[in-house]
Amino acid sequence: MSTEKIKKLFSSGFFHIIGSSAVNKIISFLSSFVLVRILTKSEYGTYTYAWNIYSLLVLMSGMGIDSAVLQMMSERSGDEQYGKRISAFGMRFGLAVNFFLSLLILFIGLFADLKIAAARGLLIMLCALPLLQVLINIASANLRATRKNKEYAGLMLINSILILVFSVMGSIIFRETGMVLAQYCACLISVLLCLFFYKAVWLRADRTLDREERTPLLKIAFISMLNNSLAQLMYLLDVFVLGIVDPQETILASYKVATVIPTALTFIPASLVIYIYPYFAQHKDDKKWCMQHYKKLITAFGIFNLAVSLIMFLLAPFIVRIVFGKQYLDCVTVFRLLSINYFFSGTFRIISGNLLVTQRKLKFNLLVVVVSSSFNILFDWIFIKQWGSVGAAIATIGVVFISSVMSTSYLVCTFRKGSSSE
Repeated sequence: MSTEKIKKLFSSGFFHIIGSSAVNKIISFLSSFVLVRILTKSEYGTYTYAWNIYSLLVLMSGMGIDSAVLQMMSERSGDEQYGKRISAFGMRFGLAVNFFLSLLILFIGLFADLKIAAARGLLIMLCALPLLQVLINIASANLRATRKNKEYAGLMLINSILILVFSVMGSIIFRETGMVLAQYCACLISVLLCLFFYKAVWLRADRTLDREERTPLLKIAFISMLNNSLAQLMYLLDVFVLGIVDPQETILASYKVATVIPTALTFIPASLVIYIYPYFAQHKDDKKWCMQHYKKLITAFGIFNLAVSLIMFLLAPFIVRIVFGKQYLDCVTVFRLLSINYFFSGTFRIISGNLLVTQRKLKFNLLVVVVSSSFNILFDWIFIKQWGSVGAAIATIGVVFISSVMSTSYLVCTFRKGSSSE
């Protein structure tokens, strides 16, 4: 790579996003590393159970409006007034949706028959958090769409550091309850940064959209929500079904630990998507350009991710013992299976699924979500009952493989068909 290209990538914020994403995941990893030693296995399992239920519900956060804001603003990147109106509408819509999510979380915490009763209080405490998170999500989408990658990287980095610091302090003083308090503290400070440092203006009543502008925005939002939730749904559904079939805090804790590193490493393809998404959205009608750049991405990431997966697979016992302690060696098999899963997810599913949205292939993305989710539920129920946490990991590999084949095949066909018609 020439010096000129490196300078261009640096000035556009590429290395800031990659660097901050790497640091964020390292911080997240350090947080898990410290917390599994501060909390008992039972306490960590209780928090995992409560946070998993919360995370399942907030997959619907804002009904995907932040992704739609990113897409529409990227397509019309030069229209500043349009971007402000889109952001303002997105914030109002997202807050309305998350208000009902907060009520639902509160209701479940108060009245649901939870398999781990100690998680009830944690869920009640978490009920207001979606309202803060949607503010950060819309501000982040705005920064990405306007190519303010350095500012976006800074916001994400600060948020991760705050979560780590407050999580450690909170868990030492208040145990698993302190983990919930840490989320609130980190989100509140991040929202204040958006208001005063990034000058976010979200709720201007005069910034309205007409029906012709709202319809495509909400359509993209809904499909994006379904597409983006697929990756998270697999791990969350695994823990949820495990909590039903075998509700033991220690088993949930071990499975959660096995997912930490393979999941954290998805920051690499996810960071790439954060950077390239606005460019592919801007060139959505230039299929030849899209195909050329997509080939380069897949080739480079395929080689890199294969090496990462092999290292994790071969060194699994050593990694688990050193990082999490010998009490978690029962998760080595699950860790190895999820290392294999990382290759397919990081190389194909994450990149192809997001780039399909840039091409407005929303109906096909919806089909992928429906098919994958159906197989996810089926595989989880069958395999977990048969093999426990190992079955959960096998189910995840199967679902990721199916969605990867569907998304990648259709994306390549889209690019080739558009190139041949030009």
